[in-house]
Amino acid sequence: MFQFKLKFSSLAIALLVLDVAAKIYNDPTPKQRKFNRRQLPANATDVKTITSPTGVKIRYKEPGKAGVCETTPGVNSYAGYIDLAEDKHSFFWFFESRSNPSTDPITLWLNGGPGSDSMIGLFQELGPCNVTEELESMLNPYSWNSVSNLLFLSQPFGVGFSYMTEIEGSITTDWEAVIVNSTFGNVTGRWPMIDPTYIETTDEAAAAAWHVLQGFYSALPQLDSDISSKEFNLWTESYGGHYGPAFFNHFYEQNELVANGSQPGIQLNMNSLGIINGIIDEYIQVPYYPEQAVNNTYGIKAYNDTVYDFARFAAYMPDYGCLAQIQYCRQNNHTTIADFAVCSEAAAICRDMVESAYYVFGGRGVYDIRHPYDDPTPPSYFEDYLNMPEVQNALGVNLNYSASNDWVYWAFQQTGDFIYDSFIADLEMLLDQGVRVGLFYGDADYICNWFGGQAISENINYTHQAEFNAAGYEPFTVDGVEYGEVRQYGNFSFARIYEAGHEVPYYQPIAALAFFNRTINNMDIATGEIPVGANFSSSGGPNATHIESFVPLPTSTTS
Repeated sequence: MFQFKLKFSSLAIALLVLDVAAKIYNDPTPKQRKFNRRQLPANATDVKTITSPTGVKIRYKEPGKAGVCETTPGVNSYAGYIDLAEDKHSFFWFFESRSNPSTDPITLWLNGGPGSDSMIGLFQELGPCNVTEELESMLNPYSWNSVSNLLFLSQPFGVGFSYMTEIEGSITTDWEAVIVNSTFGNVTGRWPMIDPTYIETTDEAAAAAWHVLQGFYSALPQLDSDISSKEFNLWTESYGGHYGPAFFNHFYEQNELVANGSQPGIQLNMNSLGIINGIIDEYIQVPYYPEQAVNNTYGIKAYNDTVYDFARFAAYMPDYGCLAQIQYCRQNNHTTIADFAVCSEAAAICRDMVESAYYVFGGRGVYDIRHPYDDPTPPSYFEDYLNMPEVQNALGVNLNYSASNDWVYWAFQQTGDFIYDSFIADLEMLLDQGVRVGLFYGDADYICNWFGGQAISENINYTHQAEFNAAGYEPFTVDGVEYGEVRQYGNFSFARIYEAGHEVPYYQPIAALAFFNRTINNMDIATGEIPVGANFSSSGGPNATHIESFVPLPTSTTS
């Protein structure tokens, strides 16, 4: 989930005067809870501990044996903590492949935010199970562990069940969501406590994730001796448009050092990077917010021409507009407080002046323009599920669960990480090194819309950019059903997925699994029948032209 807080700059107050919720990523629909999620969890029992040859300790349990999530016979799963240091504890959940775990690759999945937990992807999108309204787990037949081993990490520290230290206290209900200890309020739970400045940029998060990943691999022979493949994939979503390129590039560089003996570690076969509805470069993508609001492929006009003209003017205005401010940010070194302030203000101007006009005047969903602003989908039952005592014990945790950490979000916000320009350069490097890169975007998403994703794909300055841009859009089909349109040249593909919002695997699980499977196995995306060589090119027209029927909002909602 791309976790956005709406913090208005002085330039935007005149326009954006309505009371817009600070947490647009949360499900706003109140639900009857089956238990009080605010409780002090008990310490987990029967937790197993192993220490890798490199000295990394892993505490784990096998939740599937307790009936939690993956209950497919013969398919093992492990959850718990990778303890890198006394104050660095990363929660993981590993699922064996349902096909051939010994030889299938390992795929790391990360959600975005920043500060959003990868349990979102596990339960709402592509993991082995989802959670029903009755708070029971149900097997997902389209889980990506149908074809790959899956590793979910809660990162950076403080997100989900990961922590630096633990604190018994409560979380304030204001927009800051501060954790306070028992001295200042009633104890409502046990929560992860972090120094939010420890990791406050994507590059810092990438370095931390590499150490977590190496810790996991170093202990894997003891954890699950059946897993032998070193083929590695990284797939991500939303702010993962930052995470994916930076993490994979950092992993690739560190892996090269391992390969040439410059540093110790487990050498991996860096296979593929996949990004779902990612925000990769705001300078390229921000101008497409008004286009998706008004000129989308659903015939929806979310706001009038006056607002449309304002949003475009705010994007392109000389000196003080969004794009000009991004350029000012990119002229500095991102090292001093002043540098961070310039970049943070630029990000705020872009969000307040261009992007947020839709939230104030559109009345439609942030993650699906076909839905109302107060969108009840995807349901978030998994949050209550992960706060059930029996589930927490099965996972080996003693913390209350939250799907996002606001402190992490604000730490990244105050450095201006949102608008840094290194991520598209990371993609250029990876493509030139032969890494398979797949971008796929649900065409109903607003916040990371497919217009902006397509523009990214056309502006990656790598060796075969001209050939990629010359490739045609071809129908993306699975079992004779057309789910989208794809442009592909060699190791790079961009797909637009029909009738899908931000979390594509939730809306189109069959298409998402097929895209994933074809990418990691180097098959053509359009049909899945042709092995892809270096000069493979999709064929078709120059544009993705499919349109859908207009979707009215419910009559109780004013659009």
